[in-house]
Amino acid sequence: MKFQQIRGATSKLTYNNKCFLVDPFFAPKDEYPPLEVGPFPDKRWPTVSLPMSVEEIVSGIDAIIVTHLHPDHLDEFAIKALPKDLPLFTQDETDAKVVKGFGFKDVRILNYDGTKFFDILMFRIDGLHGHPETTQKYYDAGHMRETASGIVFEAPNEKIFYLCGDTIWYEGVEKALQKYRPEVIAVNGADAQFADSGSIIMGLDDILQVCKAAPSAKVIVTHLDAVPHALVGRKEVKNCVSQHHLSAQVVVPDDGEICQF
Repeated sequence: MKFQQIRGATSKLTYNNKCFLVDPFFAPKDEYPPLEVGPFPDKRWPTVSLPMSVEEIVSGIDAIIVTHLHPDHLDEFAIKALPKDLPLFTQDETDAKVVKGFGFKDVRILNYDGTKFFDILMFRIDGLHGHPETTQKYYDAGHMRETASGIVFEAPNEKIFYLCGDTIWYEGVEKALQKYRPEVIAVNGADAQFADSGSIIMGLDDILQVCKAAPSAKVIVTHLDAVPHALVGRKEVKNCVSQHHLSAQVVVPDDGEICQF
């Protein structure tokens, strides 16, 4: 398998000879105004440019995966640029209905008991996109669902891969690690937060929990240095990895970098 970091949560996954574009977010740098409820209310976003052209990103993909419908996982620029006839996988019927409204013609659902794509099985895993008691008011104010999912990929002659998606460390992630025993794990590790929400995706402590729970797995830390409400970037992750002697286990790819397993 190959994992190419694009920007933020956007990546290209080549798995069992099929190429998936995950969570396409194509907006130009500084396109969107600051998040007033975030920790940096003056920072426009995305905070960095794409590392390559949209045409290059889209080239060669066999399917699209949208883990949930927050704008840094599917934005207006991606909706306009993406081929509408490619298979597009969503977490549930609610998201599927919205995506069909954008003109996508082949929308499929990720199931808990496995969704097949050629010889690949994809299992939906529930995420916890922050604790509801502190985050729900922000999602409601932004007219966004709080529901987000991860995916476990399995295929013959491939390593089991767990894309955690937008989630914090909680028992659902721990149970997925125990059940599927992934050999490669991608975590969204920027510790994004709203004003008083607490973490809505993993931060440094969560990354350490994943490493501890799956000591033989390679861990990719993604979703870094792109959104304005993140408290953790590549520098902080790399320092943490070094301090805990995890350099042999944890990979922190730059935008555009390809990791092969």
